[in-house]
Amino acid sequence: MLDVDAFVIQGHQKVIDYYCWLRDSTISDVERERFQRRIDQERDALDHLEERLRGPQRAA
Repeated sequence: MLDVDAFVIQGHQKVIDYYCWLRDSTISDVERERFQRRIDQERDALDHLEERLRGPQRAA
């Protein structure tokens, strides 16, 4: 894995952690749901990136 890839993965993880903190610290159910949707989007993007990075290694 390239340093750039590790940097991007770490960035996604930091964003997920931040939105988890926001979700856990909010009072409104509407905001909590909105933050959870954003967390889910970030996790999907992270999963997609990790799958893409693993793909060429399996074929080699």
